[in-house]
Amino acid sequence: MKLSSAVLYFALLATAMVCRVQAGSAEELEQAKEMLRGLAAECKTKEGATDEDVEGFVNDKMPESRTQKCLAGCMQEQFGVSNGKAFQEDGFIEIAKMLMKGDETKIELAKEIAADCKAVANDDRCELAVEIMNCLKESAEKHGIELKH
Repeated sequence: MKLSSAVLYFALLATAMVCRVQAGSAEELEQAKEMLRGLAAECKTKEGATDEDVEGFVNDKMPESRTQKCLAGCMQEQFGVSNGKAFQEDGFIEIAKMLMKGDETKIELAKEIAADCKAVANDDRCELAVEIMNCLKESAEKHGIELKH
């Protein structure tokens, strides 16, 4: 099974986690990216991020700068994957249900991934975002999900 890391970070974030599961075409992929850009607008302003920061997020680039990490944190908070202090297992599962459109096999997998990351916590919301992303990525790979960049 292939998932983009944006979905993982969105649904997984967003992730990701955030929003495509192996888009069927280049057009669908671009539509998903455009949607993600729109969803990032409020966080971009709030965190003082640049268009380049948003593009990095949309294109599954692991955040490096403080601003990029805080942008990811804001997105996670916006979608209920983080409360700014800890990973929110229920929020992640709700996003996964929405993205997986009733595919029970994928939803069960998302629940397993969420369970693996339920203990991720950090008082620094920006560093927390990266820790959540790393945990989700590691768990997805452990469950045989190939992440593509």
